Amino acid sequence: MNTTFLGARSVALTIAAATAAASLPTAAAAQVAGWHGRYVWEEDVGRRGGTDPGDSIAAFITYRLQVGPNAGSTGCRLEGQGLQTNKRILCTITPQRGSAIVKFYGYGPDNMFDDGYRRGQTLFTLTRGPRGITTTLQALKPSNRATPRSGTLFRRAG
Repeated sequence: MNTTFLGARSVALTIAAATAAASLPTAAAAQVAGWHGRYVWEEDVGRRGGTDPGDSIAAFITYRLQVGPNAGSTGCRLEGQGLQTNKRILCTITPQRGSAIVKFYGYGPDNMFDDGYRRGQTLFTLTRGPRGITTTLQALKPSNRATPRSGTLFRRAG
């Protein structure tokens, strides 16, 4: 048995494996970079106050998702502000076949309520399609029962 040949083959396989492994983060990083930017969802939570609809006001919760290097240490930040809402969430984003999976990482400064999310829990998924971005809500729950769990919720804002 030629041990020199086996040693060279082992080195070649190790180099090939290392090269393949090194290209995986780069490919994933490129997929995440395709999602960099700002996204907005304005959830209509109905009319509030007044004795009749004419006296009430329309209430909204505005969610802003920032993905990329300007989004802090995790590269993903979600803020929700509006009717009785002040969410500050640090998140992570994982690309997967034309989609971006947004997962909970932790709460940011000035977050008002602990929603009980677990680190790594999927908040929602964004999927690009012919009609724009489809959002599928998971752990992030809508505030209005009339809000669909999946549909055109988040739109690109920059």
